[in-house]
Amino acid sequence: MRRDAFTLIELIFVLLLVGLLAAASRALYKPARGLHDARYVTLRLQRARYEAIGYDHRLFGGSTQSAGPGCVTLTRSGLEGDLSRAGAYRLDGSTTVTVSGLTGNTLCFDAKGRPHDGDFSLASLLHGTVDISVVNRGERYRVRVFPASGYVRMIR
Repeated sequence: MRRDAFTLIELIFVLLLVGLLAAASRALYKPARGLHDARYVTLRLQRARYEAIGYDHRLFGGSTQSAGPGCVTLTRSGLEGDLSRAGAYRLDGSTTVTVSGLTGNTLCFDAKGRPHDGDFSLASLLHGTVDISVVNRGERYRVRVFPASGYVRMIR
């Protein structure tokens, strides 16, 4: 006897196996939102430092401006920026960002790439590291800004 097609039982069995494999793979898939958010914070700080290098923050009267290129506010709204533009990054809802080593939440870089605490005066130049903790559902990452050089690095 010759067979040219599959039986209904065989098709149901194959579909059942494919469904079980799909359910198992979905249960094992865990997105790394904490890692993505920590990388985003690192890139925002590196971009702010890059934009600040070579930018003169002094005004014509000799005073310095308090914000502008090279400053990042380390809050959810400050990091996300303008969400209305295309390609804007949104932090995960369960991600918390805490900052230590600053008196406020604003980190600025001067024309030499050095980190400052909120403004560009000589007194605000940072002499200690700034640690930014990014936590998402038990995943903890730390972004560190080094004094003097302004080097930004993500540490697990």
